[in-house]
Amino acid sequence: MSRRSLVLACLGLCVAVSVAVACGPDFPWQLLDDRTATLKATPANSFAYEAAHLAPPPADMLQAVEVTDAWEEHALDQARAKAEAVGLTPAQAAQIARMRRAPNGEVAFALGTGLPEAVRHYTAGAVAFHHGDAAGAARHFEAAAQQGASPTALRATWAAYMRARLHVLAGETGPAAAAFAATRALALAGAPDPFGLAVASLGEEARLHLDAAQALVGDGDPPPAYAAELGAAVGLYADQAAHGSGEGVESLRMVAEDLLGIGTDRNAVKLRAAVHVPLVQRLLVAYALARVEDDPPADNAKTPQPNPLLGVLVDAIQAVGGDPPGADRLAALCYRTGRYDLAAQLAGKAVGPLAAWVRAKLALQRGDLVGAAAAYAEAAHAFPDAADAPLDGANRRLVVGERGTLTLARGDYVEALAQLYPVADAYWGDVAYIAERVLTVDELKHFVDASVPAPAAPVTDGPRGGDVPNWLVSDPAAQLRDLLARRLVRQERYQEALPYFHGVADTVFSDPAIRGHVVAYAAARQAGTALWWRVERARAWYAAAVLARRFGMEMMGYEAAPDYFAISGAFGTGLGQTRPGDAFVSTAERSRFAASEPLPDLRFHYRFLAVEHASLAADLLPPRSQAFAAVLCNATNWMLDTADKLDTPDGKDNPALVRVHALYGRYVREGAHMDWATHFGHDCPQPDFEAAERTARRQILRDARAVEREHRPLILLAMGGAAVLGLMCFAMHWHTKRMTG
Repeated sequence: MSRRSLVLACLGLCVAVSVAVACGPDFPWQLLDDRTATLKATPANSFAYEAAHLAPPPADMLQAVEVTDAWEEHALDQARAKAEAVGLTPAQAAQIARMRRAPNGEVAFALGTGLPEAVRHYTAGAVAFHHGDAAGAARHFEAAAQQGASPTALRATWAAYMRARLHVLAGETGPAAAAFAATRALALAGAPDPFGLAVASLGEEARLHLDAAQALVGDGDPPPAYAAELGAAVGLYADQAAHGSGEGVESLRMVAEDLLGIGTDRNAVKLRAAVHVPLVQRLLVAYALARVEDDPPADNAKTPQPNPLLGVLVDAIQAVGGDPPGADRLAALCYRTGRYDLAAQLAGKAVGPLAAWVRAKLALQRGDLVGAAAAYAEAAHAFPDAADAPLDGANRRLVVGERGTLTLARGDYVEALAQLYPVADAYWGDVAYIAERVLTVDELKHFVDASVPAPAAPVTDGPRGGDVPNWLVSDPAAQLRDLLARRLVRQERYQEALPYFHGVADTVFSDPAIRGHVVAYAAARQAGTALWWRVERARAWYAAAVLARRFGMEMMGYEAAPDYFAISGAFGTGLGQTRPGDAFVSTAERSRFAASEPLPDLRFHYRFLAVEHASLAADLLPPRSQAFAAVLCNATNWMLDTADKLDTPDGKDNPALVRVHALYGRYVREGAHMDWATHFGHDCPQPDFEAAERTARRQILRDARAVEREHRPLILLAMGGAAVLGLMCFAMHWHTKRMTG
């Protein structure tokens, strides 16, 4: 798929990878659009990431198997039938199917003669359970669970799990918890667990503790047992989430919302009791950072106000005293609520990238750019080696990107690109802005030569591995080199540009023959000034115009504004910046931005350049020739097509239409009537340069004859004078030779 096809297939998709500011709907997020907001925003992982990392990574191989809404009843039946057939013959699988249709457990058990005992008892128990016979189901499940935990005990975990469910239905909390624990023990010992019941049992057992905790809540302070039961529930849910269970994450979310009073009347008594449990405290802080939104701006205020709930949580945690768990997260929460002294105290005690990130934010809040840069460097240096670092993938990229944003603000432009380039897959618009509008072309070339080698293998746009958040970027190296190549072409450094263009096999780009087009374009422009014969120069300029119109985007298009090569020009916005912004921007950056202004600064600037080339060709052609009219007609056609794509209200001040009127006006004033020009700018013929050359030669002869007729006496006098002068020179030469001879 070409770049253009990729863009058209992906438009409308947007991956929100950070708290940075989005440049527009359906486009990747950028850090430099609003640098104040970027550098001020509170660090916060996603709640799903935090919930999955509350418990240590599991040392076992238990797997979560989640049943989603997409699993309709018949799909579940098919999945169960497939799992029940494992380890059995087709005849035995058919026998189980007959057992499932039995009217009660005892009939089903009788139909299971010859099956492995664990399979026979479990299936009979399942039928009894389905028909409401709890006692019969319990008897059969008990028998199935006692068959052992070997890999051949096909129903041991299933039976233990169902025994636990029966105890839950009977209100027998202790035996239910023991049966859920037995489910995990059997799976860990090797008993088959195709439905992930061992991981599911963690959530089921957690629910028992959560119900017990809720039962202890009254009008006064809950007893100490409340915190113990709540802590046990959160611990089990956290273990479930650590095994990859989305249900575990969702359960933790509901616990946090209940304790914080989200959507209900807030129960401060429960919250104060809950934060005494370290794991619960960490859960609440993570939820508050990731999911509690700020309040809208107050009257006459420009920025949102911290949600009062955040302050309530911080107060409750402070009341506990001691060293809080997850001090780095709590520091981030204090920073968000404006308690900067407490945030600094907590971040100063904690270690790791998140604590350093908070220290960087605090330094920026004080206006200490040097201190912020040091803290960002500390945070960024933790990656990418720390695979278990306390930041999710998006935030690992964000902390690196924010460091580059601050470096840019401090005026170290090449270093800013060096810092942002490793996260170009997330922040390509920011990388393109620095590379195209801030660095000089020689600075960019030096950076690319030193740090961005040509890709070893052809770029492809097949499935991408890893966590790649930006659908615009398939290979940052190839794309940054291509950006440099186009920038060199714009500066007419054609030979230097060629090595940086993509190769013929790089399918991310739509033009595999780009180098040949650049060579032809350079040759045409050189011929347009070097050839002696005017019509041949006109032919060269028109060839350059056609190349610029047809391949201008690939040869010289801007990655961002005004051409938006990154999105194949499909939109007139969506990447980079059209102005540097107001805050965290140096004077030198503004000067560099102004110096790199596109010429002309119009969308599809290369099309306007093509019209300029065509106008130069027209200047060199006989005005009454077909070629003169055809060149202007084709240039008009290019501008008519462009005018439809430029966003101007009612076509007013549309720069393409301005050129259309100018081109047509010139044809009317200077050109000869052409039958095909009735609809000038549509269905234009190709210029007939041979006919124009003949016209030019005839014109030269006609002009020479006219001059001869008008100035014949002077011409004859000049010719006579020249003859006399020649005779005199010959006579003097003869005389001199004779005298010296």
